[in-house]
Amino acid sequence: MIELDINDETQTGQIILRPNHSWTWRYNLYLLYTLTAVSGVVSLGFLLAGAWLILPFSILELTVLAGCMYYCTRQCNQQEVITVSEDAVQIEQGRKQADVVIHYQRLWAKYLVSPPHHPWGSPRIAIRSHNRESELGAFLNQEDKQKLIAALKRVTPLP
Repeated sequence: MIELDINDETQTGQIILRPNHSWTWRYNLYLLYTLTAVSGVVSLGFLLAGAWLILPFSILELTVLAGCMYYCTRQCNQQEVITVSEDAVQIEQGRKQADVVIHYQRLWAKYLVSPPHHPWGSPRIAIRSHNRESELGAFLNQEDKQKLIAALKRVTPLP
């Protein structure tokens, strides 16, 4: 998902990149609670029937599922904020706050678009300056990468 706030007259602005995700953490918890209730009833039935070994494996299964759901939700909460000012390009990467901040001088920064390695892949978008390179929007899908390329063209000064 891409949010744009670009001034076309000055060719400055802000681009916010976030991966697409279908559910929030709250809805994932609702699903986990429902699966826990169903699994608990089934496990309790087997426990009362004498098959006590089902209960530990059910708990282990739900623990692994909860860990996987947490990992996926955490990955979907990352974001990149690209701020283009008159003389600088700043890239902030993180989840709730900026963990990594990268600065480039706008005059020397160049945006690079590499073609995909296979037919169903998406292009690689990067910014480079003084032998330093950072990939932009690695988590974006192909459609969002095309929007990012169009947005970067709007903030790139014409020669």
